[in-house]
Amino acid sequence: MNLKLVTAATLFAFSLGMAQDDEYEEVIEEVVEEVEEEEAPAPAAPAAPAYTPAPAYEPVAETQTAASTPAPAPSNGALNVLHGNAYNTVANEAGASTIGGNMAMPHKMAGSKLLYVEPTDKSGVLAFGSSMTYMVAFDNSENLGMFTVGLANKSFGLALDVALGKHFISETNTNQPEISSSTTEAGDVLGLKFSMPLGGLELGADVSWETFDTDVDVEVSGVETGEDHWDIELNVLLANAPSAKDFFWSAGLGFRRHSFTREEAIGGGTAEVTDPETYTLIEPRFNIALPVLKNENAQVFIGLNTRLLIQLFDEVADPSSATVNNRSNIGLVTAPNILGEISLTENWILFAEATYSWDVFGLESSEEVSGANTKEISEMYMVTKQTQANGGARFAYKNFILEASVGHNLNSASWSGLIGNLGAFITF
Repeated sequence: MNLKLVTAATLFAFSLGMAQDDEYEEVIEEVVEEVEEEEAPAPAAPAAPAYTPAPAYEPVAETQTAASTPAPAPSNGALNVLHGNAYNTVANEAGASTIGGNMAMPHKMAGSKLLYVEPTDKSGVLAFGSSMTYMVAFDNSENLGMFTVGLANKSFGLALDVALGKHFISETNTNQPEISSSTTEAGDVLGLKFSMPLGGLELGADVSWETFDTDVDVEVSGVETGEDHWDIELNVLLANAPSAKDFFWSAGLGFRRHSFTREEAIGGGTAEVTDPETYTLIEPRFNIALPVLKNENAQVFIGLNTRLLIQLFDEVADPSSATVNNRSNIGLVTAPNILGEISLTENWILFAEATYSWDVFGLESSEEVSGANTKEISEMYMVTKQTQANGGARFAYKNFILEASVGHNLNSASWSGLIGNLGAFITF
């Protein structure tokens, strides 16, 4: 029996209960005819396509699923936005893009049309172009201004960093030897960054030469004395960021040569002396992160950033005391971190994060040989260092974005550090 037909007839029976019998029968016949017409079978609808999960960080449409099959937790595309440098200071591998992170991997700037200014860090970035994106950035290196120029498209990105602090002085005096000197200021740097996508991975590399302390070289009558302080650094990184959904990782290798030498006048010539703080550093790195909480407008990630430090100091001989020093440090350092964010409205995103550095294992050893006497010192340590926390907000309205974080010294008497980082975007 058709339940719809019975129900309709019953309702009309109640509504017309006071009508005459003939009128009642006519109404019932009309209702039956209308219901039978509605019950005529409709053409079969085409089968619905199989459900395909949305990419990570893209909006997921609401779908109805069988009770026995729970719906996947939706991922909020509103959180997958470009941030300023106030966001993700804990370097969680799963965090959304930041302007600083994109400039470090310049191919990620492809397609960007924006101006970003950060008053607290005294820096700015401009990106423009169509098929090719061009970048100009201003920043600081020690007390020197640094500028960056670069370009990027979907296939690669390239950026050049330059900061200059050089002075050349020449002095002549009758009947006196000519004196010439040169000074290179701390922060003088020349660096190059390159990055490119590799299918579901991305590759980045950078190399730089930096003067970490002021160099002064003086030449008198052909005899040159002075100091050299320089770092040469090389980094290579491989990450799965382009294809990652529920597990994010990056692996890298860093190399640094930290050199501090002096040219000293001895007799009628000079001799090069190496400072005990000269070293070579090799640093393998591996970071991981994954989401642990997620709903339609919020998510929380947990991560672990790990470095293996191998620091080898130059063997230094002291001619005045016939002493030789030899030192080395080896350590495993990891930084557990958490990053959470919530989209309150289409205009507001709040974020919070925390981390601490954990020296899982460290070993420092030194050997000092003086004549027949040998002195050896070793120290092994395990230290969990203090936690750092950061929180902030992102406000977006049309083509304007303002982002700020709370300062670390919020508990100071004057709250002078209320704003830890402030940056603003104009997008096109």
